Amino acid sequence: MMTAVDDLLRQWGQERAAPALEASLRSPLGDTDQWLGGGRGSGGERGLGVAALFAQHSRVCRVVDDVLRSLSAPREEGGLGGRGLTLYTLAKVRYVHAGEQPAVAAQIAELAISERTYRTQVAELHRAVAERLEKRLREADRAAWRVLVGEV
Repeated sequence: MMTAVDDLLRQWGQERAAPALEASLRSPLGDTDQWLGGGRGSGGERGLGVAALFAQHSRVCRVVDDVLRSLSAPREEGGLGGRGLTLYTLAKVRYVHAGEQPAVAAQIAELAISERTYRTQVAELHRAVAERLEKRLREADRAAWRVLVGEV
């Protein structure tokens, strides 16, 4: 098990399970009401929908989510196909939960696999995430370098 990848996936799972739902938007109608002498309006998350939920996740969470989703892409697109979908399901069962992490035995029962298969898949998940994150970081470094030297 790769501890750094495990910690990153735990953070991803916590944000997926319980995103920070504090969001507010200025309302033109509220501004008009204040201008006309009405009460002070306050923002909130009601009615903001999926856009607000997306905005509440950190960049790290979104990158990890993209990496995990890329695992289940077809092999022609660089994913792992069905195997990637299995690893994505494992990641959701292992890391996305509110409160304490379920016991390994409970995770194994939910996935309906043996403990040996579970351990093998966790190691495979960690390797795949580490490889894809490293690739994304290298691409980001190259893009930043091109901007820095004026190639873009």
